[in-house]
Amino acid sequence: MKGAGAATLVGGAALAGYGGLVEAWDYELTETVVPVRGLPAAFEGFRIAQLTDVHHSRIVPIEEVRRVVSLVNATRADLIALTGDYTTELRRFVEPCAEALAELRAPEGVWAVLGNHDHRTDGPFTAQALKARGINVLTNENTVLRRGADELQLAGVDDWSWGKANFESALRGVDLARPSVLLSHEPIAFDRPLTRGVSLILCGHTHGGQIYLPFVGSPASSIWPKYFRYIRGLYERDGTRLYVSRGTGMIGVPLRIGARPEVAVLRLQRA
Repeated sequence: MKGAGAATLVGGAALAGYGGLVEAWDYELTETVVPVRGLPAAFEGFRIAQLTDVHHSRIVPIEEVRRVVSLVNATRADLIALTGDYTTELRRFVEPCAEALAELRAPEGVWAVLGNHDHRTDGPFTAQALKARGINVLTNENTVLRRGADELQLAGVDDWSWGKANFESALRGVDLARPSVLLSHEPIAFDRPLTRGVSLILCGHTHGGQIYLPFVGSPASSIWPKYFRYIRGLYERDGTRLYVSRGTGMIGVPLRIGARPEVAVLRLQRA
């Protein structure tokens, strides 16, 4: 019994060491093809790089934020989507993080929404820091990307858990019969009636579980099933697709197990 207990402790320590020293900083670049009904010819192959849950803090140094910014820029995506949680609780991390994110470059711009931790820190301050550095923050609003006569609708909704989300305002004027992309920090946007018909919803929030064990999955799914119903990757319902990125940062403990940090690229393709 003592030997079994010791082996368990050693195995757990080794796993935690691997998760903190290796996997937590082992960024994975993924590319996913997303079929979009009625996608205009000018947007065929349009690539969106998604960066989410950076969580610059005492456990995620600014050097790592700069590193993921370089990884995103190296994708040479057409557009960069930031889906929230840039820092964790302390205002002193906001400006340095915004400075690092200001180095992001894409022909169709950098577009952002806020997450729950941004509001916990200071939502207006975070939004202003991003805007001051040329990042477009969509707060329950939308815009249209144009390539010649072709258009792609882009909307952003504020954080749901803080009561800031207004889906009606975010999608006002959006024609759901035409291609559209919605940025939302929380995947619960996929279950809101007003988002049915949106071509693609991009979310973060879950960290891919941050700890995701074989045969068990993510403990977070058991503790908060309502908020962790959609953990990672691509989901589809009635023509609407949701992509949940694992993000790049961490909260609580500097540890990832079975949930490598991710920079996601979504390539649009006519369905």
